[in-house]
Amino acid sequence: MKNKIIFLALFCFASVAHAEWVKVFENIRGTTVHVNTDGLISSGRFRKSWELENYKNPAENGMLSMKMRKEYDCDEELMKLEYFIAYKGLMGTGMELGTVRTPGDWQPISKNPGGKGAYRLVCNK
Repeated sequence: MKNKIIFLALFCFASVAHAEWVKVFENIRGTTVHVNTDGLISSGRFRKSWELENYKNPAENGMLSMKMRKEYDCDEELMKLEYFIAYKGLMGTGMELGTVRTPGDWQPISKNPGGKGAYRLVCNK
């Protein structure tokens, strides 16, 4: 009986703990960008976030979405990609196609329209 109660408590708690994805961009081709507002990490002027891109049509390898770990310099309006994971399903579901863990260089926010929406949300601008 005690094990059943513990299992039910854990099951209910786990079902409540989920990512809150907020759409911050959509283009005319149907690509959307979302930010996980539950996973923001702040350290002074820097913020780290989980972001997700969905594509209307799959890439040649079948990719329909990509989760990305990004870091923002909110004062300098810069962003860099730390790593990303590609998926066959929408919203980071389905078979994982691969992970790239090669951090990118700092880039101006102005180079990426989807990044502008994420920057505004992550940095409260």
